[in-house]
Amino acid sequence: MKNLITIIAALTLTVSTAFATTTPKNLISTESVVVVSIGQLHFFTSAEFNAETENLSFTTSDEITMIQIFNAEGQLEFQLPVMSDNVKINKNLFGQGEYKLGFILEGETQLHTTQVTIK
Repeated sequence: MKNLITIIAALTLTVSTAFATTTPKNLISTESVVVVSIGQLHFFTSAEFNAETENLSFTTSDEITMIQIFNAEGQLEFQLPVMSDNVKINKNLFGQGEYKLGFILEGETQLHTTQVTIK
C-alpha cells in the first residue's frame, strides 16, 4: 500500500510538472505601469492588476495562509495573514521599485515568490 501511494504521488508530481508552462507570465498595466511576474506558479487561477481600483488581485486553487512582501534588498516589509484563496492588495501599500511577494499555501511551508515592479 505504501508503494502504491508513493507511485501515485510521483506520477501526480510528474504530470503536474509536465503541464507547467516554461515561459513566465507577466501582467502589465500600462496606465500606472505595474508588472507582476508569476513565472511557473501553477496554483494561480488568476492574477491581475485593476487600474481603476489600483488593486493587485490574486485567485488561487489552494488557500493562501500568508503573504510576505520583500523589498528589492530582500528585507521583509510586511507579513499579511490571509486565510483565503482570493486576495486583493492595493498598490498604495508599495512605493516605486521592485518587490517580491511570497505566498505560503495552506498545509505547506514552502514560500512561493512572485516579482512585482511598480513604476
